[in-house]
Amino acid sequence: MSDRVRTAGERPATCPSAPPEPGSALLGVVTGKGQVAYVNPPVAVTPELLDGFAKRGIPIENRMRFSGRCMEHRCVQWAGAPGAGRCGLIDHALVELAITDGAETLPHCSIRATCRWFAQHQRAACAACPEIIRRPSAE
Repeated sequence: MSDRVRTAGERPATCPSAPPEPGSALLGVVTGKGQVAYVNPPVAVTPELLDGFAKRGIPIENRMRFSGRCMEHRCVQWAGAPGAGRCGLIDHALVELAITDGAETLPHCSIRATCRWFAQHQRAACAACPEIIRRPSAE
């Protein structure tokens, strides 16, 4: 199977671990257990929203996860050539988390149809996704 996300209308692939910036969307909130609880529908990120989050003093990436357009070869996590590579973050996460099987029940996810990780690993990506935090705390 190709790693390329193929959807009706050829929508671009979505990164489920994008930087928090205007134009991205709030995908989920990190719970006390350190897992991501998905927000549905996702909330569009605005400068005002980011300013409000920043006032709390904890790095936003420790508390929330964002989605945005996959930057492919322009991303530090990209593995391979432009147009022919894949997201190395989900590949690494599956190895580190020792996930080989897919999630029995898929979470209610707003980006699955265009998700880069789902395109690469299907249900296994969904099993790993709630465990991935963009910038885990240094505890």
